[in-house]
Amino acid sequence: MKIKTTALVMALALMLCSCAADVAENGQVKNNGIISEEVNCINTTDERVYLDGLPIQAAEAGGKTVISLSSLEKYGFVVSEADGAVKVTTDYMPEGFAGEDVQAAEPGVKIADTVDSSAQVYINGVKIEAYFTGLEVYVPAAELGELTDDYNREFGYSDYNFNCEYDAGTKTLRLNAFRFPELDSEKIIAEREALFCNKEFELYTEGDSSEGVYFGAKSEPVSGVLAGMISDGNGNIYEGKPKIFENSFGCWSNYMEFDQRSHQMTMPLAKDIDDYNCVLCIPWNTSDITQVYECTDYMKETLDSIAEYKKPVIIRFAAEMNVSNLGDSPAAYVKAFRFVADYIHNNYPDMAVMWSSNDAGALNRPMSLYYPGDEYVDWIGVSSFLKRDFMGDPNTGRNAQLFFYVGDYAWGQLSLRYLFDFMAENNIHKPVAISEGGVVTSMPYDSTNIDDWAIPRLRSMYWYVPMCYPEVKLITYFNLTREEEVYGFSVEDKPEYVDIMEEAFREGPYLTEYPSEPKFAFVKADGHISTGGVLPLYTYSYIPEEYTLSVSYSVDGSKLAEVTDIPYKYELDTASMADGKHILTVDVNGEQTKDSYSYVLEKKGGAVEISWEG
Repeated sequence: MKIKTTALVMALALMLCSCAADVAENGQVKNNGIISEEVNCINTTDERVYLDGLPIQAAEAGGKTVISLSSLEKYGFVVSEADGAVKVTTDYMPEGFAGEDVQAAEPGVKIADTVDSSAQVYINGVKIEAYFTGLEVYVPAAELGELTDDYNREFGYSDYNFNCEYDAGTKTLRLNAFRFPELDSEKIIAEREALFCNKEFELYTEGDSSEGVYFGAKSEPVSGVLAGMISDGNGNIYEGKPKIFENSFGCWSNYMEFDQRSHQMTMPLAKDIDDYNCVLCIPWNTSDITQVYECTDYMKETLDSIAEYKKPVIIRFAAEMNVSNLGDSPAAYVKAFRFVADYIHNNYPDMAVMWSSNDAGALNRPMSLYYPGDEYVDWIGVSSFLKRDFMGDPNTGRNAQLFFYVGDYAWGQLSLRYLFDFMAENNIHKPVAISEGGVVTSMPYDSTNIDDWAIPRLRSMYWYVPMCYPEVKLITYFNLTREEEVYGFSVEDKPEYVDIMEEAFREGPYLTEYPSEPKFAFVKADGHISTGGVLPLYTYSYIPEEYTLSVSYSVDGSKLAEVTDIPYKYELDTASMADGKHILTVDVNGEQTKDSYSYVLEKKGGAVEISWEG
């Protein structure tokens, strides 16, 4: 919510009335939680300040040049008040704005008296010293742009998202604000068209489990995909909720809230964890990235508590920064993440650290702004939910579907494409987790039966993802529906969905225990040599804005099978084949499209080599 200047003044006045001053023993005032020299008044100044090249009105407080939040609001900043705090976030500079009409002033003339307050002021999520007059709030201009350490200098901006230059001769301070990239919708559409609007096909088979991808990260299975579930996602006998899945899970995910200082696992996992051979994933959520520097005692208490369970552990800290206020200041986010990662790696060397973004994210917040560096990250995570609509709009248009991977473009393998492009561009080689994932199963605003839409997408999540991306070593299903949210992902009353997942766990390369070994690893059929007498075939087929209705398999012109569900599996009997060359034809039948692909099967003795023909 954006508060206009008059509303902001009223909000501040009310807030100040309700906030008692904090005074330290030495008589200094604790403004905004930061001890500073007592400042009695705001004065005029002959210092000049420019923000992004435009003049802005300046003042003086305690020997510092300050600017007001109401002035900042005019320069493309959103000022809001909530929960006893004033929050300023950077937006875009208004078009045509030429800056405030700043008149020369004789320095030292009192503008207003200051009042003591414990109200907090945040600039892009980072606490800053502030001076209150009852009608206005001032912040030090130079501190906004101070590059305090090596990372700030490398990034080029402060934790507050500014940099500055000062010219003592002219008494001029020039502030520059970091602003997120402006959106070019035509360019984004073109990029999405290139990513999602081409037919795709690949034939897979089963390789030995040793043919899987392995990075050697802590808590990473050598081969296979950990079947993951949130802590209360398979019933809760302590609340009278029966189990949903017959199998166990190779990874259990238990949320802890940094803000609430929670440090114990919740039921039922806290009581049952000893019964499971599993990895323990801890999503450690926070709404204030900078509080970590003041919370090492809490961090130690929490990590000690988790270590007592004696399970392989992955700590997923401060996730989804590219869709939340955690990402308002990229520099502050990276520095805080590095601080926590260092603390964990130095004190709990057996625990892994996961950096986890959202798959689509805000269009102007690329993942590259927030990646802390390979030495701080053991796992790459991603939240990837397959949704029919964008923001609960049943009339979501094609562009929005392309922008945010919803509707026709909500497929498990497509939702990861942006992440893997980012990893390739930055030469990142880490195990990947769908740290939170699911398929929409209910929409309170729309009672339409969406099974025909959702079921193929659930199959794509559990079959196409490990086919296309062998780097994915964990998929955690977010088996939950919250009353206050626009979508539900629970499969509790969806037995067909449960059956699809259990089939994947049973027949696919999944691990329902850790450590263990999968039945196989997916490998591309082209170039593979099969010696088992039976050649398992799986087809990956994607036709933009169209469903693949069936896949047919033929050998030497004789049709052997037609399969209608992802992963379109067929077990070809090669033991009875004569030696020599044979042609395997794979026919893909879409709603409107029909395509054929051919492979050569060359049998010599008991071995069959597969090669692409076209």
